Amino acid sequence: MPRIPRQLRRFLPFVISIALIIVLIGYAPWNDVGDILDDLTFTYLLTLFLLSVAYYSLKTVRFWYLLKAMEIHQPFRVVALSYISAQPVSILPGGELYRSRELERHTGVPIKRSVAQFTMQGLLEGAAMATLAIISALFLGKLRIPFICLGILVILGIVAIYKGGIANAGRVLNKLPFVEVHDQTLEKLSHRHREVLRWRWFSLLYGISIVVEIVGSAIAYFSVAAVGGHIGIPQAVLAYVIPIIIGFVSLLPAGLGISEQSAIGIMLLSNIKIATAVAGTLLMRVSIVGTGLVYGGVALLWGQRRLKRLQPAGKKA
Repeated sequence: MPRIPRQLRRFLPFVISIALIIVLIGYAPWNDVGDILDDLTFTYLLTLFLLSVAYYSLKTVRFWYLLKAMEIHQPFRVVALSYISAQPVSILPGGELYRSRELERHTGVPIKRSVAQFTMQGLLEGAAMATLAIISALFLGKLRIPFICLGILVILGIVAIYKGGIANAGRVLNKLPFVEVHDQTLEKLSHRHREVLRWRWFSLLYGISIVVEIVGSAIAYFSVAAVGGHIGIPQAVLAYVIPIIIGFVSLLPAGLGISEQSAIGIMLLSNIKIATAVAGTLLMRVSIVGTGLVYGGVALLWGQRRLKRLQPAGKKA
């Protein structure tokens, strides 16, 4: 079987996304979808906007406390700027690492000190989503086994990281050619992970994560309600959680294409008409991904201006 050239493999996720979008375009009754979206009321749009603000505000607060747990103490406004300005890049596979890069630019904290946030944010979100998904699946009597398995995997991940699994994995990678990470660096990384997983911090961060995912589920619920559909709270949770999980596993940018397909599928299983499902999914994605890109773009411009203002002062010093 012929191998795909390396240069083409870089564009493979985008090709897959485009293909999935084409499939979505092909079966969606866009005239009906357009009519539904034209009837959106200001009240629902305002509600979704406020939920979006709450969604990213809570994520920013969690990031601030996460850094505190890793013994990185910086003013909230600068941490918030660092977090939000990285949002446009964070939708790419592994893009959450860019938050450490932005933090370094705005605070001077080395990337190696904050890189543990990449692992811990994913673990916290996974734990919160698994919790809500298991509760919803038990309530509905569907998909119980897959989500219980996901919960078990999250617990095993927490135990492995607390026992130094990241450092051990780094030592294994050190055996590969051209890879060399100092043991001291790995130990510091493990120490930061363990500090976050101590009950004092983990309970707080896990609680904030639960609220974040509840707000995300509320966005899914009101997105469907805004276009004249209705789903129960458990279905709304799954309509929010499943696309994120599938998008993460797919490694597509923001799960583009496949996340929309899965959200529409969940809504169809809830006996929502296809046009309403498509309109609700688009509204949900705009309220989460689209607004995040807008917030990130504004923060990025603001951050650039801030750095330019600080540069002359640094030179004079």
